[in-house]
Amino acid sequence: MENVFEILHLSAPEQQETTAPEDNVTTAATDAATDATDSATDGATEGQTPTEQPQEAPTGSSPLPTFDFSIPGTTEAAAENQTTGAAGTTVPTDSETGPAIPWGWITATILLSAAVIGLIVALVLRSCRNKAGSGRSSRRPGPIPRTEQNGSGRSPEVLSGDQAPLPAGCPQVGKLHQQGARSSQQDCFSVTPKEVFPSCGMLAVVADGMGGLSDGDKVSQAAVTAMINGFLDTSALPPQEQLLALLAQATQAVNTLLTPSEYNKSGTTLLAGLVRDRTFYCLSVGDSHIYLYRDGALLQLNREHVYRHDLQVRSVNQGTDPHAAWTHPKAGGLTSFLGMGPLKYVDMPDQGIPIRDGDRFLLMSDGVYNALPIEELTGCVTGTAGQIAEKLDQAIQSKHYSNQDNYTAVILAF
Repeated sequence: MENVFEILHLSAPEQQETTAPEDNVTTAATDAATDATDSATDGATEGQTPTEQPQEAPTGSSPLPTFDFSIPGTTEAAAENQTTGAAGTTVPTDSETGPAIPWGWITATILLSAAVIGLIVALVLRSCRNKAGSGRSSRRPGPIPRTEQNGSGRSPEVLSGDQAPLPAGCPQVGKLHQQGARSSQQDCFSVTPKEVFPSCGMLAVVADGMGGLSDGDKVSQAAVTAMINGFLDTSALPPQEQLLALLAQATQAVNTLLTPSEYNKSGTTLLAGLVRDRTFYCLSVGDSHIYLYRDGALLQLNREHVYRHDLQVRSVNQGTDPHAAWTHPKAGGLTSFLGMGPLKYVDMPDQGIPIRDGDRFLLMSDGVYNALPIEELTGCVTGTAGQIAEKLDQAIQSKHYSNQDNYTAVILAF
């Protein structure tokens, strides 16, 4: 619209002073024009008060312009069509000025039309985007906010996961998330919604912030958020490549949060389980555990990144006492975790695990498996995903540990 206003402005002649001294008016060649000029001059000399009249169009080559927005180049033709009033003044006719052009209405109409066209275009583009993305959810699921926990430390989704219906092949999801005896919740977890399962599969993430360091809760939340937010964007990659790409995003998010000067002053472990094409893939950093329950047996799928393993290798290479690998006071210290800068170890099986009916996959922080021996853990893994979460919760609370750590578990039941 800016160009339209410029064009209208240039089409109107520039306004000039309309009254000139009598001796500067050019005498016309015709007698009629001279008489009309003398009559107007005499009227002014006799003390008559001039009234505003439409600007007289000059009959000769007068430099005086007209201000009636008439079409340029028609002034001389309009002068021939003027009529003389009773007082000798010249009154322009309709042929001189033409009908008044409603520029305000024209401008408003153009603006309104442009707005309507813009709205229509926006709606069409939005409709096209929705159709293009109909095979994939545009929702960006995030970690469960800590504000969802009530005063008891129990999340509203702790025992959920048995709702129906589920997409074909989608697992039931059980969720356990408790604060234990700690003053704050350092664990964080999230599971992608079932709506994206048919096109992208399902991703479960568990992060255990390191309670002995500062801001473990913020670091665990940053890692889980990065994994979940990148899930849809990386879903076209092969499963294991997708997990590695998501881990890279999570590591970058944590390192950016901490900055190099804060490396090793805070951190988190990380577990990720991915279900795609009836296969389970997993990845881990730190000491949290991933289990497969099949045919009554509970099998750990990942290796812990703790100092004990370094001591085991040292006992082989240097001939030291192997027993020290289990009795050393720092045997359980983490050797790889998000927040240390570049990662030292990443654990990921070379192949995914084909899923069978009845399989149960469990991702849990150390607050669960440190509280329950393997036999008790195994005894809890029966029933639906929600029932398993309930059994684990009851078993841990029955211990009444005064120093019970935060404990979190995600159960995927097929």
